[in-house]
Amino acid sequence: MKIKTTGALFLLSLICSSHVFGCIYNVRDIGFVDLVPHPYCLFCFVQDDTQEQVITALKQISYTTFLDSNIKVDIINVDQEKSHPAMEHLLFREIGSLPAAILLSPNGKSLVLPISASHEPFDKTVRSSFHSVISSPIREKILDRMVKAYCVVLLIEGKNEAENTRAYEVVYRTTRKIAKIMGQLPKRIEEPPHIIVMHQELIPEESLLLWSLGLEENQINKPHIAVIYGRGRRIGPLLTGEIITGDRLYRTLSIIGLSCDCGLDKRWMTGPLLPLRWDDKMQSDVVKFLGFDAENPMVKTEMSSIISIDLFKQTETDELREEVGNILDEYSEGLLEFEAEPNDERVSPAKLRELTSSETALPKSGLRLKTILYAMSALILLILAGGSTIWIRARRKLS
Repeated sequence: MKIKTTGALFLLSLICSSHVFGCIYNVRDIGFVDLVPHPYCLFCFVQDDTQEQVITALKQISYTTFLDSNIKVDIINVDQEKSHPAMEHLLFREIGSLPAAILLSPNGKSLVLPISASHEPFDKTVRSSFHSVISSPIREKILDRMVKAYCVVLLIEGKNEAENTRAYEVVYRTTRKIAKIMGQLPKRIEEPPHIIVMHQELIPEESLLLWSLGLEENQINKPHIAVIYGRGRRIGPLLTGEIITGDRLYRTLSIIGLSCDCGLDKRWMTGPLLPLRWDDKMQSDVVKFLGFDAENPMVKTEMSSIISIDLFKQTETDELREEVGNILDEYSEGLLEFEAEPNDERVSPAKLRELTSSETALPKSGLRLKTILYAMSALILLILAGGSTIWIRARRKLS
């Protein structure tokens, strides 16, 4: 009975502490936890008469390529597994010759990967095709900044130079505003938002990255903006053309620094992931700079309870966008109030790239605030524990 009473009081103290100080994680932290380990599926289709060395090559190359990635591989024999759910994608694509490979995204979109070429060995074609699924120059740049930076703002150039310049200016001004308020956030983040530009000449090489963002290579006529954070996860809607404004981008960026208990619809935390590899070094960097192990089962359990939604229903609606606006307005008027667009001098793309290559030094007030909160939380726990001890002793005397 005494043990149960003490345990109940301790649990109550934890709950009280949680309610007083809120969640220790921010939205950015949620993005680093791998709640759905393999959101992408790669189906390799073979048949009974497929050569054994071909099947072996598919198994070996897929294993080495997709180790530590968010791609799950399934090799399907169409003669023996006719009822496999992936068969519908093979039939829909009307693929006549095997072996074949189809990549399936979390939202059900499929993409045929070339794995056979008459002018080069099968192994070489497969290795090149599979590697393109998880790696590209832009994705490597994104990964290089992901752990330390507040987020990455990916700007995809359109075909109109004036529209591109306007988009550059919006991104530059908005990311600078975020950099200015980062020191006031409850949790310190090492670096401000980092801008990465996908120039028009890079678009053919980045076709799979564009596909994962819901874009087609031949449809990039206007500039697009995607905000990437955490483990390569997109947050908020894609902005394009005239929709690219400082206000819209600022609201999306501001969400990343919010506490995860701010009342925000958690669908904004679980946007689509980019297909990529997340190796041990990336994971150790997360532990070093974020202060927690995103692979720890207890952390994953806590994050799951925070999100507590159907992760496969990832919709972006006007209602969600309105809710984000309301939360930001209530969160802190002094901190997140969006300023009027300044009449800054227009900058050229070359000058903008030069400016954004430099890193903004951030104050450590966020880190000090976090330390104070932890100290106060520990003090409250001690007070509650002491009070429970006195109460138990008083009950013993009365009995």
